[in-house]
Amino acid sequence: MSKFGKYFLLVTGFAMLATLARIPGAVISVHAHDQTCSVASLKGTYAYLRTGVNSALGGPVAEMGLDVFNGDGTRGIIRATGSSLDGSYDWTDYSWPNGSYTVYPDCTGSLLAADGTKANIIVLDGGKRFSVLSGLNQTGKVVTGEGTRLEEEKD
Repeated sequence: MSKFGKYFLLVTGFAMLATLARIPGAVISVHAHDQTCSVASLKGTYAYLRTGVNSALGGPVAEMGLDVFNGDGTRGIIRATGSSLDGSYDWTDYSWPNGSYTVYPDCTGSLLAADGTKANIIVLDGGKRFSVLSGLNQTGKVVTGEGTRLEEEKD
């Protein structure tokens, strides 16, 4: 192929790429424009499972339980059980002390505890599910998890 032919193919390829990039709908948006989230998106009792690593405890950690979101940015009683190399604990009821949660219109948010502990969340399926990443404030700890709503709270 001649030098001219190579340049022609190269220029044609770039022109097609530039054209496709400008076609409406050709670019996929990361955020759903028709869905707006808020603290009311998380309302009800959710079953969750969290797993990860905590180097301070010497290795893997796991926890599962029930979490209650009140739909107003506050959380109710949490029932959980967990295990790590440090030991295990049986089902325990505890409240999120003076904690809160936020959810932004793009469906991202945070769980906040009074002691400064923070976990980031993404609200999925209109509030039916969420994903969580914790350990943001603690060195050596990374825990991820998912929660699924068991029931929708009745007003």
